[in-house]
Amino acid sequence: MRLRLFEDASCRKFDLVLFWALDRFSRECMVQTFMHLQRLDSNRVKFHSHTEAHLNTENELVRNVLLAILSSLAKVEAKKISERTKAGLERARRRGARIGRPGLGEGMRSEITRRLADGATPLP
Repeated sequence: MRLRLFEDASCRKFDLVLFWALDRFSRECMVQTFMHLQRLDSNRVKFHSHTEAHLNTENELVRNVLLAILSSLAKVEAKKISERTKAGLERARRRGARIGRPGLGEGMRSEITRRLADGATPLP
């Protein structure tokens, strides 16, 4: 999706990207988020955060400082979400929950083996 956004921006199919909040636009590191925003800027495409009016300032220095801080916070939040997810999975494992896809039953394994022996090939 983001690739198409930048392709369309380079073709000047629009002149503004509106996002709800910076962390909805990108949860990548500060450098990567800046690169995305600078890429839009280099194509003369403006960006505005609906919920963060301070990012809509025309003062480039203020905007860049705020973007640096907010993108760093977005990355920290993404890390927190990851840590909470891993902790939740670990708690579930300790309680005996099976995590992941269900395994193949013996009947399905036999069917796969038979079909391969009959010359069937796996789908790409």
